[in-house]
Amino acid sequence: MANALPVRETMTLAIKAAFTALFTLTAAGIAYLLPMPTDPAQDRPVSPTTVYVATPPTTTLPPYVNTCTQVAVLALAEGLPQDQLETALRVAVRESRCTEDAFNGTDTKGGSRGIYQINGAWCVPNEYWPIGWLQAKGIVQTCDDLLNPTVNTRAMIAIWRNSGWLPWKTAN
Repeated sequence: MANALPVRETMTLAIKAAFTALFTLTAAGIAYLLPMPTDPAQDRPVSPTTVYVATPPTTTLPPYVNTCTQVAVLALAEGLPQDQLETALRVAVRESRCTEDAFNGTDTKGGSRGIYQINGAWCVPNEYWPIGWLQAKGIVQTCDDLLNPTVNTRAMIAIWRNSGWLPWKTAN
């Protein structure tokens, strides 16, 4: 992968893209929000020669950055505090490049799944949690539910509220 970006640069691009998407609208993006003028008598565009073009700005960011923007929006929508978003995105980029169906079967604690690579130890029965911690919290029924991005995000937030960022070495 000769063109691969270093992880820190990749993470920075993903975070910048996420914040840009969340808090700004470009001139091209605003065109999506504006209705096209119509002739009230005929309810059609004023002139057939009038053309409205609304194209999103071009970018040279890696393609997964758009997915990371969605990950950021989802994390905030699911209740992650704004001041934790940068760390959450750093984890998502380093663990899965914001890929919802990422799976690490070589993880000896039951595999790691989804955007935040939630370890299987959180969703398998054990002596302290006979049905599994995430099951006891009502977040999943099985570990494979963690491949759903919304469920994975809810699990990440629950684990973060329980243990901080300690379960993710990539948070640092």
